[in-house]
Amino acid sequence: MADPPRKVRSACRRCRQKRIKCDGGIPACGNCARAKVPCVDVHGGNNHLSIPRDFAIKCEARIQWLEDSLRSLNPDFDLTQGPRVNMEFIETLSSRESHPNETSIREEESVNKRSHSTMEESEVGSPLSIKARSVAIDLGMLSLQSDSRQQHYLGSSSGLLFTKLVGLDSEFQSPKDTVALNGIVKARRSPPRIPTEKLKSIYKSLSKEIPSPEEATILFSIYFQNIHIDQPFLHPASLVNAYQALYTCSQEGYDDSVDINGWIDSVGLFPYNGKIDFVLGRRVSPISISTAVYHIFMAFSLAATVLTRKKNYDYSPSKFYRMAMSTSSECFSHISVHSLQAMLLLAVQSLIEPAGVDVWTLSHVAMAHCIDLGLQREPGGTSTDDSAVVATVQRFIFYTVYSLDRSIATIQGRPLGIRDETFDIKPPAESDTIEMITIPNSELPVQLPPPQHLVLTLCRFKLDRYVSEIKLLLYHLPNLPTATRTFVWPTNISEIQCQIKSDLDDWLTDVSNVSPSPNMEEEEKLKLHYEKLRMEQLYHNTVALLFQPSQMFPSPSQDALFLCYHSCSRRLQVYDTLSNQEMLMYNWRNIHGIFSSGATIVYCIWASRHLHNTVPFEKILRDLRTCSNHLSIGSQWWPSVRAGKESFEKMIDLMIKFLSCAQNPVAPSLPPARRDESSNSVENEIPDTEVLRIGSGLEHPIQPLNDGHAHFDSMDFSPTAFDSLNAFGADEPSIEAAMETFMADYLHDDWGWDPFSGSIGL
Repeated sequence: MADPPRKVRSACRRCRQKRIKCDGGIPACGNCARAKVPCVDVHGGNNHLSIPRDFAIKCEARIQWLEDSLRSLNPDFDLTQGPRVNMEFIETLSSRESHPNETSIREEESVNKRSHSTMEESEVGSPLSIKARSVAIDLGMLSLQSDSRQQHYLGSSSGLLFTKLVGLDSEFQSPKDTVALNGIVKARRSPPRIPTEKLKSIYKSLSKEIPSPEEATILFSIYFQNIHIDQPFLHPASLVNAYQALYTCSQEGYDDSVDINGWIDSVGLFPYNGKIDFVLGRRVSPISISTAVYHIFMAFSLAATVLTRKKNYDYSPSKFYRMAMSTSSECFSHISVHSLQAMLLLAVQSLIEPAGVDVWTLSHVAMAHCIDLGLQREPGGTSTDDSAVVATVQRFIFYTVYSLDRSIATIQGRPLGIRDETFDIKPPAESDTIEMITIPNSELPVQLPPPQHLVLTLCRFKLDRYVSEIKLLLYHLPNLPTATRTFVWPTNISEIQCQIKSDLDDWLTDVSNVSPSPNMEEEEKLKLHYEKLRMEQLYHNTVALLFQPSQMFPSPSQDALFLCYHSCSRRLQVYDTLSNQEMLMYNWRNIHGIFSSGATIVYCIWASRHLHNTVPFEKILRDLRTCSNHLSIGSQWWPSVRAGKESFEKMIDLMIKFLSCAQNPVAPSLPPARRDESSNSVENEIPDTEVLRIGSGLEHPIQPLNDGHAHFDSMDFSPTAFDSLNAFGADEPSIEAAMETFMADYLHDDWGWDPFSGSIGL
């Protein structure tokens, strides 16, 4: 819509005549009109200026000459950092100057008063793609942020769909339009240049803080063998290349020859995540020095944390962490694959350290970055060697975020961050694992894990699909608001539940079939065995999620409680075995797994008379003692676990009194919270072959919702039934009341257990 008419006073630069009347169009003064030299109306903020057309065209030529001269003198000079000038009016005049067919100044004035209508009239009879091109470009950008680096998100509401419908694609675009559009995209994608003072500070800090190549080799080896196999979102070759570039910077120091990403000339060109950028016609390393510092030092911090947990204090995790966070503002200043990787490093740090950032928020922001970058879509087009590396890295990044989201949503009982039907990117293939465990032409002898470890990671990505199915099938709210349309949920849920259990058994069989290489050393074979045990722990976690109380099955059947108990018992045995071999990292997810396994055992024994009558008393005590012991160990690094551990030990006391009276043995006292070597005795362990047989031969299907025998509400909680069990004083609650409180917490609204909040009160 045209601006409302207004009167302003301006001056013609040619004749200096005052009192030019303007109504929102392009005015011309009287003298210049008689001289056939029209004026150009320039709007800039609150200023309104009328200048001759020929003068405006000369200004354009002058500006272009100055820009070309600057580029020839300094190709790295970034013209986009200067003040923005609206050159649209000059471009319009230049195009009209090449077709001077106006008959009079009055006609030109009337045409220029309404530029939008003029454009419509001038394009009458032109192809639809030409008329709608400018509008389609704008609509195509509606799905993007103003400073977003991505340009290929094809959502159902994206304006890019409209651009295809009106014919704005490569076959309709002229070369001039393509160059102009690429210029717009490049300007939108360019990250801000790092200030000089910040660069000098980074170079000064690097000279003091960066580890030597020998120390870096040790830290990289620890990172790839412990963190990378669980969270493979960093490209090993790129990470080592970035370290070598940073080490060169620390040795050479800062000079004025830095490129747009802050690298000095003595640093050779290197790819990152399989890519090389082109800036102003030059090939440059795609990652900035500030982001490289963040990636390298966060990886060192995680490796040093692993060593610290193993009683090796040669490296300070906090020192590396502080160096990484010193560049965080530049690292997170724009959305890119590099900043997404930096966010994932922060998420992993938060899973290990108690003082970390809220990992729930980080996982959702990381997923939002994936969608903003288009990583959730399967790339199309022909594949080259370079694009294959890029695609492999992006697949691992997306599925790492996906797996992180599934894990956190399960632990905290929260909704999924992204539904499985909203992405179509294929999971990494087994052939892709070589790229993620190879560092070609490296001067650092980094020890990388064997490919079988990442093959197991691919198995975990597949397991996460079952977790999604279980969450959507069993953990949705059954009562939807009447104002919304109801979803069509399957009616044969119990059959689907059994089918998922069968699929999980097949998955565990596939994990067991991952075999070591013939030339693998015994130590590597042993590590692979422990990695397979971790996968088995995830299997039992998923089985418990499938059969424990849920919104759809608040009253699990006897078969379901049996499966839950044996899965949680076996899960605690796996934790105990890994801990004895110093292969267990007491991070947030493992500690929660330990706590939830013990709590589920308490629930199953209390809710099923069949279990507490058939499971040996000593086995139940061993499971509860194992859980308590590992909570004690975890509280060394997570002080907030102590409250949950104390509450859990009180619950163990109640269980001992309850079982001693129910099965009539001599009631033992709770042993101290220390490691018990006898907990690994062979006679108490469930054979591995039994794990695969559990639930495979159910005599009758799982009964949903109405199995009164298994639900604790149907049990005899009368005062007379528990008089003999109440060993507390007059002011102490009975076992019945304490158990009911525990069950209320266990069956809480969000179905999530948090051992760090101390919410398990008695």
